[in-house]
Amino acid sequence: MAGNAARVAPVRDRANRVLGYAVLASLLLHVLVFNVLPLARDMSALVPREAEPLIARVEQLEPAPPAPEPAAPPRARKPAPQAPVLVAKPAPAPAPVAEPIAEPAPPRPDPVVLAPQPAPAQPAPAPSAPAPPPAIDPRIRSDYAQLINEEAERHKVYPRVAIDNVWQGEIVLVMAIRDDGRIASLRVTQSSGHRVLDDQALEMFARAKPQVRVPAALRGREFELELRAVFRLDG
Repeated sequence: MAGNAARVAPVRDRANRVLGYAVLASLLLHVLVFNVLPLARDMSALVPREAEPLIARVEQLEPAPPAPEPAAPPRARKPAPQAPVLVAKPAPAPAPVAEPIAEPAPPRPDPVVLAPQPAPAQPAPAPSAPAPPPAIDPRIRSDYAQLINEEAERHKVYPRVAIDNVWQGEIVLVMAIRDDGRIASLRVTQSSGHRVLDDQALEMFARAKPQVRVPAALRGREFELELRAVFRLDG
């Protein structure tokens, strides 16, 4: 039994190998069928087919008639020169003679009667300018200023601050008088150097003026007066 088994084993191995080779060959065949056939079809499509034979027909054409030659242009004939024709110019007609025209005599002017002209009016004499008022007597104006200075001394008050600070000085003022006798303006032309003394001088003269009457020679006239105020602590 062991000998038989040893004989059978190599036979089976050989059969198995044959069977395996057959299966492998079958697989290779299927691969070729599925891969090579489509490729062959594509290759056949790329191969050009044989062209059909061309049949040429030859027809005999009639020769075309020759083109006619262009006719030569006719030669232009030169006209024969004509003889000049002389035309006689008519003689100018004589200018008509103008007959003199008798001018009418100018009409005689009518006699002009000159009316007597009135004598030129004498221009009215221009109104004479009013005579300027006589000059103011300087003595009258000086006396009036002295009266106002004396009246101002009655209204003079020495400011306390000036006394404490020992302020002294002399003030010169100009007072303008209107034609109605009232004060037009009052200003300081020379200061004492201290504002409080200057203000006191203005106040004292403004109070003194209404107390002094304007002289008759100065009434109705405008003029100015020069006034003075002196502040001294020694009396």
